[in-house]
Amino acid sequence: MVCGPALMLLIAPAANARPPGAKRLPRSYTDPNIPFQPASPSSSSSSSNVGTASTSSSTGRFDYCAMAAEESNANNGIVPYKAAKGCYEMFEFDPSVRDQTVQSVRANLESFYVFYDIAKSPPYMENSDLQPVDLTASLISVGNTTYRDDYSFHAALAQQISQLQDPHTAYKSMCYQQFLFIQPLSTYGVYEDGRNQVKVATILNKLDPRLTNSLVDCEVTHIDGQPAFDAVAKFAAKKSYSKDRGVRLNKAFSYLAHDRTGSPYDRYALGTFAQRTKVPSNATIEYKIDCAAKRFKSPSTSTTEEKPIQTTVALAWSALDATMLPYDDASSYHRQFCSQDSIQTVKKFVLDSAAADDFEDGKTELHNGRKKSKELYRGSYASFHMLSDDITAVFRLGTESPNKQVNYMAGFYKNIDNGFAAMEAAGAKRLIIDLQNNSGGIICWGRYVLQTLFPSTVDSPYIYSLRASPLAQALAKATFLYDQDTNSPYEGLVDPATGDEVSNDSWMNPGNQLHGRDGVFSKKVTDRFCGAVDDIKGSDDDALFEAEDILILTNGYCGSTCAVLALQLHERYGVRTVAVGGHHGQSMAFTSFPGGAVQANNTLWVQRIQKVFNSMPIHSQTSELRSLVPKPLPANGQLAFTFRQVMSASDEEQVSEYMRIPSEFRMDYTSARFRMPSVLWEDVREEVWGVSASPESSEEETELAESITSITPVEMVKEGEEPTEEDQGEGEVLEGEEDDDLERAVEADREDLEWLQRFEAQSK
Repeated sequence: MVCGPALMLLIAPAANARPPGAKRLPRSYTDPNIPFQPASPSSSSSSSNVGTASTSSSTGRFDYCAMAAEESNANNGIVPYKAAKGCYEMFEFDPSVRDQTVQSVRANLESFYVFYDIAKSPPYMENSDLQPVDLTASLISVGNTTYRDDYSFHAALAQQISQLQDPHTAYKSMCYQQFLFIQPLSTYGVYEDGRNQVKVATILNKLDPRLTNSLVDCEVTHIDGQPAFDAVAKFAAKKSYSKDRGVRLNKAFSYLAHDRTGSPYDRYALGTFAQRTKVPSNATIEYKIDCAAKRFKSPSTSTTEEKPIQTTVALAWSALDATMLPYDDASSYHRQFCSQDSIQTVKKFVLDSAAADDFEDGKTELHNGRKKSKELYRGSYASFHMLSDDITAVFRLGTESPNKQVNYMAGFYKNIDNGFAAMEAAGAKRLIIDLQNNSGGIICWGRYVLQTLFPSTVDSPYIYSLRASPLAQALAKATFLYDQDTNSPYEGLVDPATGDEVSNDSWMNPGNQLHGRDGVFSKKVTDRFCGAVDDIKGSDDDALFEAEDILILTNGYCGSTCAVLALQLHERYGVRTVAVGGHHGQSMAFTSFPGGAVQANNTLWVQRIQKVFNSMPIHSQTSELRSLVPKPLPANGQLAFTFRQVMSASDEEQVSEYMRIPSEFRMDYTSARFRMPSVLWEDVREEVWGVSASPESSEEETELAESITSITPVEMVKEGEEPTEEDQGEGEVLEGEEDDDLERAVEADREDLEWLQRFEAQSK
């Protein structure tokens, strides 16, 4: 949910990406003789509140959590870096919490993490920094280390697991997810003028009012004294978003996100360099910015002029208070967010934005006068567009994860059906599927898209196998012997050869060998069939597009369900692929973390395991097996991990997670392609299919195509209807089914708290 008090400060139309005109920075920015003092909206209140914040009764130290609470209340949820960092570091290290946490994590991963063996000796993957990870050894090391404070322990544990570079597998302490650290300036990466460049994407001048929008699209030449591109690449190299370094770089930069409310507007997300849940190591970041090459047209004179600006600024981190319950001091903070039974959710910060690809005449110089594409249809999950040739459509799929905002639970299937109806009515003959920054979601939703594109798809396209550890085998056996279907994590699986649900444990016991893998694994299984998918099965004649007329466009960050969908389209049907961004001249994978099914609710998972185990007769509950059963985490934390692996559609002995398939076409981001998606789509079309003239059409066809954006065809379902049970997913066949936990577990520096930029035009 979105809470108003923490939101209101930045709702004002102050943070604009592209103002009508540009202005010089104040003298204090440009005169090297005047030192720049980082500003914070709460700086004045910080000094006055220091004396009123109480000391912690448990430690006798200054209570930074009390300071954070006071600052948050006084400044609409904005907390100084010092207060947020100090609050996290107030809690003493407890060896018993360390021991119980490590024991629980080990028990889960050693018995159920499906990539446990391959992580020790991963295959070579081009343009990857993947290193071998011995989970048992690394967790033992964490368990034998004494830490400065409780935060340091949980951060170290999270870092160890993130080295797997499997975003489905992550640990986080919810005690230390309550503040979101953001910069007032975000950046994007381009390749222009024969070199990599970093440019200013957005300004949040409510966080630092001395920043002006004249900086937008200026070049950032250095960050903390390093060449800017190298600094961001170094930061991204340590993250777990993908096994491909180009994809990690894209994720670190700001990006344009499809709006999930169904509005006609898109939004800029800050990217993980400017938005972090882990406490930044320094209180500020220094940027050297050069605006000398920035050009714009003056609305008043229509003349082109240059306004050089060169400056070095140190910008402070601000912390956004994401807490869902009130707290007054360290004691109440710990009780609300750190104890075993405390709240596990945080606020999501979402702001309105105006259309990011809708430019005034004075702003089209950057785009060589190119205009936005015609929008055919837009829903909460996807939008559909027509390019200038009037035959190439774009299907932009932003997510397969439920939109849980009030009044916006429009059915995913309706969104897809309506969009395809609009493309057909417009006469589309070719299709670009834009999957940039799609982190996945419900597996049946991905199946629905696959079935819509290729109606004759086989019943079981997504094939899995599971780890057949001793505990897993015992639980699978107990599931069927003792009627534990409703409790078991092994309920509802299907034999892909027969289409029948498994009714005994023969698929798990005694286990099979996989080529090149240590240990044993289950036989191949698949999900329970998706009802909505069954309803749209048809013949090849029902397809709107041929495979050779479809392209997949990603920036590599197409993960989970999105990755499985894209790989099925490519491996099974030969759909070609285009990847954009990353490192110039280097190949890049077009998907990330296809992994498989993930468990993302540790509490529920452990409860289910224990119920199935306890159903076994006492004589079957050997001491060895009992020692393997995971226990709940002792503090408020979440452990997610991949427990079913997706097998490749082109090689049934390979797992998709460790198969690096580079894109067939590579493109770089430019300022125009970043700012206006239509420019990127047109360039992709020309790169792959060449420039084509608009087909001749009758007057009636033209009128029909033009009317699609203003009317809803009879066969379309109205957006906003209450979704059916089927629209909300297929129960146990979901990937990350536990209330957005998959989304929260996707990466170490979490992106589920998106701070999104407003783009209303404003005069300074």
